Amino acid sequence: MGSKHEGIGGWLILMAVGLMMVPLIRLYSLYQSYWTVYHTPAWSSLTESGNPLYHAWFQPTFWLNIAVDIGFIGLSVAALWLLFTKHSLFPKFMIYYLVGLTVFAIIDGLITNWIFGSLPLTAETLDYVKNQSYRQQAGSLLLCLIWIPYLLRSQRVKTTFVNSPKKQTVADNNLTF
Repeated sequence: MGSKHEGIGGWLILMAVGLMMVPLIRLYSLYQSYWTVYHTPAWSSLTESGNPLYHAWFQPTFWLNIAVDIGFIGLSVAALWLLFTKHSLFPKFMIYYLVGLTVFAIIDGLITNWIFGSLPLTAETLDYVKNQSYRQQAGSLLLCLIWIPYLLRSQRVKTTFVNSPKKQTVADNNLTF
């Protein structure tokens, strides 16, 4: 009979719920970013040279953020698959996912603050942009501080994620030569 700390239960339920929310939240964020920036006059103000708010790095940074968000949606779906199949790679994958999320938040925050800091914006607008960046960075770092030690030390994690990919051999495929 299995251990009482086996299976997706306890704190892993919170992780599973959080991971299930990631694609929905990121899709909403993509929609909101795309429509509120790309389909408004703000887009031309920020991307067409000659405008006082133009910055050469804004457009590539915007599209890079869209691509990275789509990538993190895909990675969260992969993490969910590893989680629900109780795959042995899940803890390591999740640690890399969390570290990647944090590293991206820091780099994105630095670039965003650099871009918006060089524009003629009000102090209130700059503070808003900086606070959004800091919140994203702090949230990602907090996730790392909570979940990485849990993934490394939890008995439930050690007894749940034991399924490994089956190694196939030529004999398994009934191949004849």
